[in-house]
Parts: sequence; structure tokens; C-alpha cells
Amino acid sequence: MKHEDRVYAAMRAERAGLPCVAVFASTYRLDELINVTAVMRRRDGAEEWLDQENVWRAGERDLGGEVWLPITEEELDRLQWIAARPAWFVLRDRRDHPYAVVRKIPSAEEAFTRDLRWEPSDLLGRTDLRIEEVAYESDAGEARAAIEIAVRTQRHRGWPRYFALWKWTEFEPSHLHSVLRRTRLGGEEIHTGHSGWVPSRVLRRMEKEDYSSYRALPVSEEEAETIIAGKPAQRCFQVLSVEGPNLPFAVVRANGEHEEAFTRELVWGPSALLAEVAAHRGRWVEELPADATGDLAAYHLALAQRRLWQRLHWKGAEYFAIFSNVVDALDLANAFALVQGDSWEEYAYRKGVWERCSLLRDISRGSWSDVELPISPDEAERLKKILDNR
Repeated sequence: MKHEDRVYAAMRAERAGLPCVAVFASTYRLDELINVTAVMRRRDGAEEWLDQENVWRAGERDLGGEVWLPITEEELDRLQWIAARPAWFVLRDRRDHPYAVVRKIPSAEEAFTRDLRWEPSDLLGRTDLRIEEVAYESDAGEARAAIEIAVRTQRHRGWPRYFALWKWTEFEPSHLHSVLRRTRLGGEEIHTGHSGWVPSRVLRRMEKEDYSSYRALPVSEEEAETIIAGKPAQRCFQVLSVEGPNLPFAVVRANGEHEEAFTRELVWGPSALLAEVAAHRGRWVEELPADATGDLAAYHLALAQRRLWQRLHWKGAEYFAIFSNVVDALDLANAFALVQGDSWEEYAYRKGVWERCSLLRDISRGSWSDVELPISPDEAERLKKILDNR
């Protein structure tokens, strides 16, 4: 039995007897109650179902073959907004600042206000607010982010000031990403787990440019401590440097006290880099997304470093090793092809001869999941022998 199926069976048994039901698209991350497609409640002994048609309808549903769980009334109140497709509204005050975000289905209306929680609402009847219906939940998410950040900024004073990175489309405690703090003198640090607080520049970057889909959410010291305590032992970071801010100095995987790093030497090895960053004024740390293993970041580091070597040291020699995925790409022995040239005119080494090909062109077009890495002439000779011996 798969792990997801065991979790599903255990949750069904644990929740037996709860009054309502939620149906899910799959068992993926079922313990987080995501991917809800329909919910059921009982009124006067009869079943009523709500799905993406947005209306509660009486009737029984055959759950055979579906993924479903009993849920509480409180969970129903929250999950109905996932099962349905509500209309979204942004309400603005006379200064055109976001005042509230409203979601509405025919049977319910809720608002997220400056009290920073969802509550039953009748705000759509207000005449002193400008009401704008938006097409996408992401547009409402931007307004909600603005409300949350403005209110929290007013509340939290004193030094140091703490922040958590918030993916504004998923505001749940488990989705708060990194915890950072800023001191009165303008210094910035990120909490890295076992290595504690180390220098960072994430907040500075966010003030100057867009930082993907994350926002800096002001939090209290107590909230910061709670988020830190709930972080998993396994986390990934990249160490950046003034020597080349677009080329990471290293990618670091931390698991509790254990740490390993992929450096510009292009190999994974034991590390204490996170604890050492503070001793180097020109280095700082950023955390990778929560689901990152570090392999993709390591590949991009290797790709950037090898392109630099190709430009500076392997002039006139354009060789590339082709791999099935980014994990394999960190070991030359895993390459399944050798290419010479560029995407305009390229040749693959096959059975002792060079033949015209389009491997690099296909990769650049995104036609395949394969990846390439520039390699040196010496490495190309080694790869020839590897391919000849297969």
C-alpha cells in the first residue's frame, strides 16, 4: 500500500462519525485538506451537496471510488470556499486603499477585513465603499496582502522587526516561508535552523524589485518563534556573494545539525557554510522554496559556472554533455549524449563519428525534459570513451 493510501485509510478511521463530508480530487497532501471538489452537510436529516456549481443541492451522492473524508462543521465553513467557485470583490475606501476582500456564493458571503480574519459579511451593500468585482482569486489575493501588511506594519513597532515571507495566494501558517529580522541599524538576518541567524538581503531585494510571488509579512517576535519552531529539519538555501550576485557561491542542504553544500567546485560535500557566512561581509543567504531539494539550484549553479569557464578558458571549444534530468547532470558518467557546436549547427558523437543533430535546439525550445551542461575538451574526450564503452 502506498504511503498516501495508508494516510487516507488512517484519516478515514480517525474521523469516523464527524457530521459532514469533503470529497477530494486525489490523496495528494490529503492531511492538508487541499484539492477539495465538493462538500456535504446535513440539514433536517437530509444531505445537501455544494460543488463548483456554487449552490447547495439536496440529494445523495454515491461515494464509491471517490476520495472522501468526514469533516467537522468548522472545517466545512472553511472548505466550502475551496469546493465552490465564489465571486470575488475588492472593496476600497475613499483614499482608494483596500478596505476588505469579499467572497460570495448564493448561500453565503464572507469578508476579510482589517480585523485580519474571514467573517460573515454584508459589505457588498455598503454605499460608502468602491466595490470592484475581480475575475481571479489572485487579484483578490493582492488586495488581501495589502490589507494584511498595512495592518501588521502599524501594529508591530520596536526593534528588531520580524518578517515572514508569505506566498499571498496561500496564506496559511504552513505556507509562511522564511523568517527574517531587521535591526534598528538596517542590518538584515534570516533564521536558518541549527545555524541560527545569518546575514541576508531578501528584504532589501524586495524593496527594490519584485521577489517572485512572495510578500514580506510583518510578524511579532512570538509569531516568529512559533514559525521557526514549526519549520522542518530539511531545508535548502543558497549563499550569494558580491563577487558574483547572479552566480550563487553555494547551494546548501541542511537537515538539523547535518549540512552539505554544492559549491563552485561543482560537487556536494560536508559543509559549515551557513554558520560561516557572518564572518564574510560580502556574503548572504536566501532560502529556497519549501519543496526544493537543492538539485535544481545546484544544476543552475553548475550551468552558470560552466558557461563562465567555457567563455574564459575553453575558448573555441563548444562541447555539451546531455542528461535526462538535473540530478543526473551533476555526474558526467550519467550523460547519454555528447554534442559539439551550438543550437544553430550542432553535431552529436555517435559510434565514433559526428552526426548532425538538434539536441540543443530541442532543449532550448522546451521540447524535452533533457538538460545540457557545457564541458571542457578533456571532459569531452572522457565522455567519448564512456559512450564508446556502453
